[in-house]
Amino acid sequence: MKLKRTAPLLAGALVYLFIGLIYAWSIFAPSLEAEFGWNRTQTSVAFTVSMSCFCLGSVLSGFIQKKRSPKTVFILSALLFAIGFFGASRVSSLLGLYVSYGVFCGLGVGISYNADISTVTRWYPDKTGMVSGILLMCFGLGSMILGSLASSLISSIGWRKTFTLFAIVFPALILLCSFWIRPPEADTVLPEAKKSAAGTGSEAGLELSPLQMLRRKSFWFFFIWASVLSAAGLAIIGHVGTCITDIGATVALATLASGIVSVFNGLGRIVVGLIFDKFGRRVSMIYGNLTMLAAFVIFIISYGAGSIPLFFIAAIILGLGYGSVPPMSSAFVSLFYGKKNYPLNFSIMNLNIIPASILGPLMGGAIQTATGSYTGLFIIMLALSSLVFVLQFFIKKP
Repeated sequence: MKLKRTAPLLAGALVYLFIGLIYAWSIFAPSLEAEFGWNRTQTSVAFTVSMSCFCLGSVLSGFIQKKRSPKTVFILSALLFAIGFFGASRVSSLLGLYVSYGVFCGLGVGISYNADISTVTRWYPDKTGMVSGILLMCFGLGSMILGSLASSLISSIGWRKTFTLFAIVFPALILLCSFWIRPPEADTVLPEAKKSAAGTGSEAGLELSPLQMLRRKSFWFFFIWASVLSAAGLAIIGHVGTCITDIGATVALATLASGIVSVFNGLGRIVVGLIFDKFGRRVSMIYGNLTMLAAFVIFIISYGAGSIPLFFIAAIILGLGYGSVPPMSSAFVSLFYGKKNYPLNFSIMNLNIIPASILGPLMGGAIQTATGSYTGLFIIMLALSSLVFVLQFFIKKP
């Protein structure tokens, strides 16, 4: 049994590693800005569109999975990646970039993202938080590993050929992994969920439909909390390279800073998964919120003082804090609303990334373009993260 359920986890982790490239948009942006004369606000829109379509793709995936197998979903995702990356390799306008990379690749990520975690976690009812954390760690690390690869490829063969190569590799890998990412058979005996501080939705007798979930105050409190913390994280992820170069860092250090955020974003997902399984939802939310608050305080100090070492400390803490949101969303939906409608309920919860991707990256680009500084962004995100801290105390147990 151990070997049988390890295969879906490994295949799912590999898919998440690749689709995590969506977070590495800042690797592609400078080459496009240099060639076409676009500014940071304009290229930030591509990231916002891709994150919004990522959410919409996740919802679409939830609907498809109610009637079709995960393999069908992965085939659709592979097709979208092929069209998106190939189209991106031929762009000459902002609209073309927004449609190819933003819409098609964003939808491809969202569709496979939902099918992957929805299917793999069904093999691990006893370790939902930890397995969600492992998968989402790979998603976070993807921006560093694939981002570094993309950076090397862009330097050697150019951004157009890099996108063309991804148009071939991404679909092939997703289709290959789809052979192992399938749900357990009806007669498969799996370990039972352990009693913990987290509990489970099924233990509470809850199997809520999407409409029933949307009527719950708990959904909206968590949705707002996740939206704000995601916005704060995405604001830095999308601009960390330019933030640190503003205070005198070299290009190499800027690349390292992006990688550090990605690494600790990934580690944060494992950490919060373990915290959730051990201590439950409230402790996990407090951990995520406090780390984000600490990160922005240090960002303000480091940016004002021009301290590169302190900036790296802030990047580490922010990665750990932002990494808490995705696995918390996954575990929260399962805990509060049950497993029966999990794919669709989870995709609806993931819509928090749409307001987050508008509030965070676009605000960061607009503030930097208008003022030439990111200090205003840090202060605003610190204030918003402080405001939503109290929301977790209004969420009642199922």
